Amino acid sequence: MLCCEVIDAITLLALIICGLAGGFINTVAASGATVVVPSMIGLGLEAGVANGTSRLAAVAGLATATWRFHQAGAIPWLLTLKATVPMVAGAIAGSLFATSLSDQWITLAIAGSLLFVLVCLITQPTRLLQQEQPNAEESETQLGPLFYLLMTATGFWAGFIALGSGVMTLLVLVLAGGIPLKTANILKCFVRLSSSLVALLIFGLRGEINWLWALPLALSGMAGAHLGAKLALGEGATQLIFRALIAVVGLEVLSFLWRLGLPQNLMGALA
Repeated sequence: MLCCEVIDAITLLALIICGLAGGFINTVAASGATVVVPSMIGLGLEAGVANGTSRLAAVAGLATATWRFHQAGAIPWLLTLKATVPMVAGAIAGSLFATSLSDQWITLAIAGSLLFVLVCLITQPTRLLQQEQPNAEESETQLGPLFYLLMTATGFWAGFIALGSGVMTLLVLVLAGGIPLKTANILKCFVRLSSSLVALLIFGLRGEINWLWALPLALSGMAGAHLGAKLALGEGATQLIFRALIAVVGLEVLSFLWRLGLPQNLMGALA
């Protein structure tokens, strides 16, 4: 979608703030789309175009984070490539499937993904918070069929709607792949970058991207990702990532409830 309009100052400022927040959240945890997509819809962009437009910001931010992690020598490339292939395959299918379901089925799918994420966070905090073993070798990590199946399914979800896919990717990497959270978060950025590039291409070919809005989102997203990468490499990163995940899931639950109209109905009942 090419747009000839000029962005007003308030919208431009809002997009820059959203991009900064989205890039930072995508890097230190996941699901920056939780902030970016609803904000663009609130600013007046159609939901489908907002979904597509957010993909450029995701690509720019994740590319920046991946480059920063690569410069620091922190990316386990063998594990990363093993996780990327099924994720990209799923993302291709999910992006093509994105417009073929009704809102009712999409709502049910979001509810199911949120339930999965909440159960994992509540029941598996010890595994999520396990620390990196100082002498652990990348080749020692054994990835079974369940890991590849879940990565493909997560890629499908990422291409389909994006909401919650970053958190799901991290959970699969840690719980099914046995990868410590700090390393999984670094690895996740390249994996999500690859699937986001696929989705960006497909949404772009469909004309479902507002490039005028996407540009300031992407530039500010790169700045947010740069800051996030610095924190994600520091001491105490595991605790930071876990707390950020809880905050992001809380935002996703609120976004879902808003989608259902529950807050509006409650306020109407109390009025």
